[in-house]
Amino acid sequence: MFFKTVERQLQSNDCGVATIRIIYTFYNKYISRDQIINSIDIGKKGISVSGLKDFFEDNGFITEYKLWNGTTSIDSSDNYFPFILPVINTKYNNFLIVKGKGKRKDTFEIHDPGSGTTYFASFDDLKSSIRFYETDEEYAPVKEAAYYTAIIQNDLSVYDLESEKLLEENDISLITNKLSYFKYIKDNFGFKNKESEKQFLIDLLENQEISKVPEKFRKLYYKEGKLRVKVPTILVIKPGEKSDKLEIKNEEKKKSVYWSLYKQLKSQKKLWYIYITAAFFSAFVTQLAVFINQVLIDYVLPAYNTRTLFLFAFGLVIYQIFNIFTSAYKRFVGIHLKNQLDRFFLQKFDTKISTFSLRYLQLYKKGDLMERVSDAMKLKRFFTKFFTSVFIDLSISLYSLVILFFINWQLSLLILLILIVFYYWFRFITPLLQHNERIRFHEKATFLSNIIEKIEAIQIIKSFGIEKKQSQKTNKKIDAYLSIQLKNEYLNLTNTTVVSLIVGIMTVVVILVLSQFAITTQKISLGQIITFIALSTKIFSAFKSILNQNLTLQENQIILKRFFDFDELTYKKESENDISDFTIDTLEIKNMCFSYKTNQPILHQINFSINNQEKIQIEGSNGSGKSTLSKVMTALYDYDSGEILINNTLSKFYNTNSLNRKILLSTSDDILFNDTVLENICLGKDIELSELIELSRKIGFYEFIASKEDGFDFLITNNGKNVSTGQRKKIILLRAFFSPAEIFILDEVLSGIDTESRIAIEKYINQDKRKYIIVSHEPVENISFSKKYRLKDGKLNIL
Repeated sequence: MFFKTVERQLQSNDCGVATIRIIYTFYNKYISRDQIINSIDIGKKGISVSGLKDFFEDNGFITEYKLWNGTTSIDSSDNYFPFILPVINTKYNNFLIVKGKGKRKDTFEIHDPGSGTTYFASFDDLKSSIRFYETDEEYAPVKEAAYYTAIIQNDLSVYDLESEKLLEENDISLITNKLSYFKYIKDNFGFKNKESEKQFLIDLLENQEISKVPEKFRKLYYKEGKLRVKVPTILVIKPGEKSDKLEIKNEEKKKSVYWSLYKQLKSQKKLWYIYITAAFFSAFVTQLAVFINQVLIDYVLPAYNTRTLFLFAFGLVIYQIFNIFTSAYKRFVGIHLKNQLDRFFLQKFDTKISTFSLRYLQLYKKGDLMERVSDAMKLKRFFTKFFTSVFIDLSISLYSLVILFFINWQLSLLILLILIVFYYWFRFITPLLQHNERIRFHEKATFLSNIIEKIEAIQIIKSFGIEKKQSQKTNKKIDAYLSIQLKNEYLNLTNTTVVSLIVGIMTVVVILVLSQFAITTQKISLGQIITFIALSTKIFSAFKSILNQNLTLQENQIILKRFFDFDELTYKKESENDISDFTIDTLEIKNMCFSYKTNQPILHQINFSINNQEKIQIEGSNGSGKSTLSKVMTALYDYDSGEILINNTLSKFYNTNSLNRKILLSTSDDILFNDTVLENICLGKDIELSELIELSRKIGFYEFIASKEDGFDFLITNNGKNVSTGQRKKIILLRAFFSPAEIFILDEVLSGIDTESRIAIEKYINQDKRKYIIVSHEPVENISFSKKYRLKDGKLNIL
């Protein structure tokens, strides 16, 4: 049985995510981490057990809380399996998954998302190493007082102790708990003799307070006149008729990532075929070199003919020139293939970024996204190096093995046996490498995100003097990344050492056996011996190369999986029939609800409308949901229920890109590009300089531009860190005012601007005939609003 790994949690608080994926695999279903994260609340401590229950029920599974009593067996029925066992952790919500009964008596198959491993353990084994959450279980009548009284009488009779008086003075639960503790001491530590056992028991029962007994033995107790016991709570998960609600229907997810990648290639396939053909032909030509020594030894030298020798040399020169040109052609095609593949993967990634919803993209850390860009540039290696080299190595090995069978079939069987050993070693080592690589990629992305965050916040870090604290935080990320990297390098070292050892020993064995065969039978020539050794070495080298590069192969496979996992399955695909040419006269929201996580709505039953030339203000404190509402209005977020109507027509019938251009959201956090002021305002559009200057005067931006030698060509750097907050927001406002949008949503953009300029900006907005929605927690005094709303606790009320 090969080493078995399971889904492992990638962060301290995502054990629940791994738990869900493990349960899904039990029922041969697939669900991505992104789908889970986007559908369930993951708090600071992670997913709660009730959150897991709700998630499974929402997706068609049948769940039930049950109690797992270590003293009562659950092996009489499979109705318990699989179940989730919550584990106590002071900081995070952790779980174990019990799939079923183990092979040995009283053991169970445990899947541990924390370590990513599977093992077998008894209930007692788990109790000794793990703390469980426990719940009161009211026992059935068969296990009421009479049941425990009989147990007590039986245990005490062993030591000739009377139970009647003891039971009169103490309740059953107290005696039972003390006896449990006594048995534990006896079984694990023992006593000097039988008499000392008895004296310890008498002292424990008659003189010691129950508080002296460790809590884990105080399981039985009375409550409201009924006998109860504390036992671990478990969550049993069973598939229902609709348990495939979140299962990915796309069969590509169940197929090999290599096949999925191959199907995505279009024009690159032809160039790849040419490259494979060139590489295969080049390798075949190179392979012919193994016969040169045999021809020289068996035919040229024994002829003792100079003319034959020169003819052989001439042919060898032609061969070498031909070999050089075929290799050069392969590299030439490879250069173009790499370039085309880089273009394909980078454009594919850019298309995903442009197409996927803002809500989906915000699930990823910046470091993770940057790492995926790096991944996109590595994918070409799979085509130009690993797949091609593996394909050629396997082809050459098969070809060489066939020739070896013609030379000596008995010894060739030995070579075949070694290849089988290589295969099983590959099967053994690959899951380990792949498992660690998946963790390494996550730790690397986490580290990069931490570094990016530190760079962006370096001013705050230095201002508050928290460099040391932040460095400690970063060092923890570095240690976590380097730890898994070191572990995998050790594993790879073991892999290459074992392979080299096998190859070294078998090479000696082949030479020894082949030479002995030649000496004893004299049926094989010296040239054939050299050819056999050369071909067997080729085979060993090919498989050694494959196994030695296994770590890199697994890295590429993880990269491919990450490439396909980064895929929003629910984003709206634009249709040719969508309305794209329109003018917005009215925008109306009816009973709209929105939530980031299931069952945790942020916006409740929102009703809102705006008509031509109207100016509307939405007030609300920080965190009330104003920014979320703004993003829903602009179609950056999809709402959960309700309706958004454009000109009395559902927004889903409109082209999303057109809607984004018609309804513009500007926020105080909008980025300024590392470009000129002019480009940051125009964003590629042609704007008359005179119009730009005129509007700059109106909103108090002209003085700033006039003071710069470069004027509008003044270069913005580091997201506008070289301009003041007020000037930064004026650039954002000018960008909005010159856009072709018909509805402007200004989210907290007016705050932080000097009073004189703010009054001028508000007056300009008031005179503008276009529709404005001003979102602010501050008073706006110079705009005549048609309506004012207040957003509080996710509810929008008109003032």
